[in-house]
Amino acid sequence: MNPLPSISFWEQQWLKNTDILVIGSGIVGLQSARCMRLQWPHREVWVMDRAPVSLGASTRNAGFACFGSMGEILDDIERTDEQTAFALYEKRFHGLKQLLADYGETTIGYEKTGGYEVFKPEATTEYDYLAANIDRVNTTLKDIAGENPFQPKNTAKLGMKVLENGIFTPLEGMVQTHLLYKKVYDAAVAIGVRVLGGLTALPPEKLDSGKWRVRTHEGYKFDAQILVVCTNGYAAQLLPELEILPARGQVLVTSAIPGLAWRGLIHADKGYIYFRSLGTRILIGGGRNMDFEGETTPELNTTEAITQYLMNYLQEVVVHGEKFEITHQWAGTMGMHQNRTPIVQRLDAGLYACVRLGGMGVALSALVSRELAQLVKETR
Repeated sequence: MNPLPSISFWEQQWLKNTDILVIGSGIVGLQSARCMRLQWPHREVWVMDRAPVSLGASTRNAGFACFGSMGEILDDIERTDEQTAFALYEKRFHGLKQLLADYGETTIGYEKTGGYEVFKPEATTEYDYLAANIDRVNTTLKDIAGENPFQPKNTAKLGMKVLENGIFTPLEGMVQTHLLYKKVYDAAVAIGVRVLGGLTALPPEKLDSGKWRVRTHEGYKFDAQILVVCTNGYAAQLLPELEILPARGQVLVTSAIPGLAWRGLIHADKGYIYFRSLGTRILIGGGRNMDFEGETTPELNTTEAITQYLMNYLQEVVVHGEKFEITHQWAGTMGMHQNRTPIVQRLDAGLYACVRLGGMGVALSALVSRELAQLVKETR
């Protein structure tokens, strides 16, 4: 391997000090930087990332607006409690509204398609349990959303090998991930946020002056008055005290399926399987619950076991009898914990974190970035 080049005098002068440094150029990092730049238009706000563009989840997700499903919310309740789970859904609802207000529906490719939750024919017990809780969940969330978010609905028109009883939410929608990222990126740069790619941050050091120093694997050194970590699933690599684990999400895209009978978004298996239409193609992701230990990793490779699991689900449940090929395949990294409430926190004087989006970054990003900027304003 060739040694890293030395840093020139000119580079040292240009890339030395900034007022605010954000690590992570995903949709949370960029929006956090934008919010702080709007608060302090005369201060330098820089964003740095190890990749030319974000390489975690922001450009590698499935393009769900992420309101969620009944199975997912009841799973959240079981892992935490009702108050915590419902509060998170309120954040998702208001966060998505804020995202659309900030950037517009058309420019990010948003479509309010609604979303089904489907169940294999043998999963009658699972469906009955969720259906029995719909009124309880709706009673709480209707006050937030202004309508009942979940309703039983026949799934026969989907043409899948599933129970005819399903659960529908009109509040789910899809985005075009590349359009969303481009819009968020352009909006930050347009007001003077500087984005620096190809810089791998090492754990930060606090200086006697009170500033924070970030060295990079490439040999650069940055000093900032305010340092914000927005690396989500990778955050523990920089701040090991955070309660956050990387979680790999694997995604496949099929070739065109001319007989595709449905359009929109589908959840299954408590949200651990999710798929959507891309024209006459299908994008499907998930399967992490088949190997929680193996998928608790920051690695971005795909695996044969999860790939085969998702393909079997497509063949046996979604498009049984139809032929298709896998044309695209990738993985992204989410930030997870038993409690999926995001961390928006001051860790030390001048040091902040906005991480642990729990696979819901699209819905939460506009809200948590504002919370972060307000927290910095109040505590800097």
